[in-house]
Order: sequence, then C-alpha cells, then structure tokens
Amino acid sequence: MNETPIDPDVVDLLAWVGPPEQVVAADLTAEQHRQGGRDAMAYFTQDAIPVAVHHVSDETVPGRGGDIPVRIYSPESPTAVIVFMHGGAWMTGDLDMSDFAMRRLSHDTTSVVVSVDYRLIPEHPFPAGIDDTYDAISWARNVYSELPLLVAGDSAGGTLSACAALRARDENGPRIDGQVLIYPGIDDDIDAPSMVEMGDEVPISREDLRFLLAQYVGHEPAQGSPYALPGWASSLEGLPPVVIAIAGHDRLRSSEENFARRLQEAGVPVTIQLDPELVHAWFDFAPRVPAADRAFTRLTDSVNDLIHRGITTA
Repeated sequence: MNETPIDPDVVDLLAWVGPPEQVVAADLTAEQHRQGGRDAMAYFTQDAIPVAVHHVSDETVPGRGGDIPVRIYSPESPTAVIVFMHGGAWMTGDLDMSDFAMRRLSHDTTSVVVSVDYRLIPEHPFPAGIDDTYDAISWARNVYSELPLLVAGDSAGGTLSACAALRARDENGPRIDGQVLIYPGIDDDIDAPSMVEMGDEVPISREDLRFLLAQYVGHEPAQGSPYALPGWASSLEGLPPVVIAIAGHDRLRSSEENFARRLQEAGVPVTIQLDPELVHAWFDFAPRVPAADRAFTRLTDSVNDLIHRGITTA
C-alpha cells in the first residue's frame, strides 16, 4: 500500500516514547493513558521554544453539560477563527498538551484559535464530547461573527470536528465555513485494508484500536450515530470544504481515503494532504521531527488557502 518507509527520525522518536515491553491499551486505566500522553508530549516539546502569540487567555464558555474550559490564542489582526479539538482517543489530552501546536497554528494562520477542553471518556460517555464541541463552536460563531470559522482537530479531535459539521448541517446550527481534519477517526472498520496490512512498526495495534473504539461507541446512544463517527453518515452533501491530512503509515488511512472520496462525490471541496513517511500523531512531533515540521507547514498553507481564496466567506 505504501512503499515509502517511515521517516528515520520518527522511528527514533517512537523507540524513545514506546514502552520497553508491549503494553495493551485495555490493561491501562484512563489515568495511566493520560499520564503516558503527558509524558510523551513533554518529550516532544523538550527544549523547544513556544511560538509567540499576541494574547493567550484561559476562559470558560457555556455548555449544556456545564462550563467548558477553553484556551484562546489571539493574533493582533485575525483573519479567521479556528475551533480546535485535541486528539487522544477521546480519553486523553488537555489544553496544556495542545499548547505548543495551538500557538503555532494561530501564528501561522493569523487566526484566533479556540482550543477546547471537551469532556473525556470513560467518565463522560457519548454524547458529552460532541456536545461540548458543538456548544463551543456555537459560542465562537456568536463571539466572532464577522470572521470565517473553521473546525479543526487531530485524531479523535478530527472525528469530533467532522461530526460537529454534520450536526450543524442537520440541525441548521452555527455556520461552519471549513473543516481541518488531521488523521481523523472515521469509522469502526477494524477490517479495513490499512488496519490489516500495517505491521508492528505502526505505533498503535489493531487490538488497541478495537478496545478504544469499544469504549467510545460500543454502547447506546453512540451506536450508528453520525455524530459519533462521521463515516456512519448516510449523506455528506452540503458540508463545508475540507482539508484532510492522512499519514501514510496509519491504520486509519483506508477509512480516511474512503471518506475523502465520499466527500468529493458529494460535491464537497476537498484538499488531501498525504504524508507517506509519517505516522499517526505526527502533528505533535513537529518540534522534534523535521518531516513533521514540514507537514505542519503544508497543513497551515492549506488552511491559509482555504481562508484566503474565499471559500470560507459567508
């Protein structure tokens, strides 16, 4: 499927952050998963200098499940607002872990970035995460009414972004002008070609993904809902333009490629960024891995193109 080898710097990075022995996701508590994420992010950003942003503030926005913590990154003269949901298999991640990437995203796109600390599983099962996402988007649409609004996220955050766009379409909700989906989870197809064909060099196993998906959508009311996994939507028509970043060595790749095709067939403008030498989670590797740094720049170039060529204007 992909003849390009994994970038050597990524191989070295994964060797450092990987456990000395194979650890099964199902054997760890949620807090152990979260601490592992914090430890990895500390290594990714060690000795890196955070990008300067004109103003950064921690705030809360109203949500149906209570106040939602957000961190807002504001340039002096913003051209857009990006509501961003972090990755972490719907179980891990927080505002601090996303801080380095959000600063760069705001700086490189001259956008207000609203980083959302949505509620996590298993303590807060579906639909808590998508409700927080949708409510944060609604708040941002009202506050930044004159700016184009994009929803964005990596991995599980990309899933939430795509689902929020579907929900806004179906409920005649807040206007979303563009989607930025960074290796998003699309469906629960554990038998997709990339799921089966990827070897042990890929950082997360098929069985781990099976476990994590079961925690997220293995119960009602998530089952079959397009607001849980966007690949379950019967129609993708009428959605805002999409930038989708796909890693070459990612078990999610086949489902992402199929989703991109479905979007195109539905008449949705799609920009596909394929990074054949990278793996899932490269968005966080940029401070340490030159290939990931270049991919980050390609991504923000596509976001700027989406904003400035006028697709995202009302």
